[in-house]
Amino acid sequence: MKVAIQGVKGAFHEIAARKYFEDRQDLEIVEKLTFDDVVESVANYETSFGVIAIENALSGTINVNLELIRKNDVKICGEIFIRIKQNLAANKGVKIEDLKEVHSHYMAINQTRQFFRKYPHIKLVECASTAVGLREVAQTKSTTIGAVGSDYAIELNDLEILAPGIETNSRNYTRFVIIRPKNEENPSTYDKASLNIVLENEQGCLSKILSIISIYNVDLTKIESVPLMGQPMNYMFYIDVKFKDIMRYKNMLTAIRPLLRDLSILGEYKEGYQSWREVHNN
Repeated sequence: MKVAIQGVKGAFHEIAARKYFEDRQDLEIVEKLTFDDVVESVANYETSFGVIAIENALSGTINVNLELIRKNDVKICGEIFIRIKQNLAANKGVKIEDLKEVHSHYMAINQTRQFFRKYPHIKLVECASTAVGLREVAQTKSTTIGAVGSDYAIELNDLEILAPGIETNSRNYTRFVIIRPKNEENPSTYDKASLNIVLENEQGCLSKILSIISIYNVDLTKIESVPLMGQPMNYMFYIDVKFKDIMRYKNMLTAIRPLLRDLSILGEYKEGYQSWREVHNN
């Protein structure tokens, strides 16, 4: 079973994939350079699944990844939350005082800026992923460049941790979603959905929709607005909902449709981490 991740071996996306599919012995990780490549590989059936980060506790929602899911022939079929521990590493024998640059993914840099304020001599440089930064430091055997990433990736590249747990908040986590081709069947049971809605241009439309969601005992867990391209003062909304009764959820969708210009179901799945066997009865 092939699963596409953004980044290279040791990336947090690989950690998320192996955790979610932990009881699959046939798991094969397929490295992709960009999120676009991950989505394309799933949409084209090159891989069975993809893993994509869509939310971080410190950096917020990654709207561009939600857009990739919305615009392509893929859907969300699961999610997993991973505690993100960022560590500063370098080649063995190198000290923090020796570093001139530290390379990492832009989100990892955002999550560790407070730590690096103590070291103004270090320039922070963005790269494709945390694992890529660590691998490049190891391959070049640099004595002036460090990188930030997971314990797993640091060990894989035989680097040394100079400072562990340098993320600004110890409760830092990332939410990853599992995607698969759009026309594949949903799990037999699910209790969460991710939706994209565009409202009719009527006063009070959003408040009416929120009221309907509440009336059907569907729990709105997230709502985020994104401007509509070329339509000033008009927005679409990404929302997540949870529910105990699938029929009430479906009836809620029927009730809000007349108030919407567009409704896209990005995915229906089990909330949080569930193993492959639990979710898909495999």
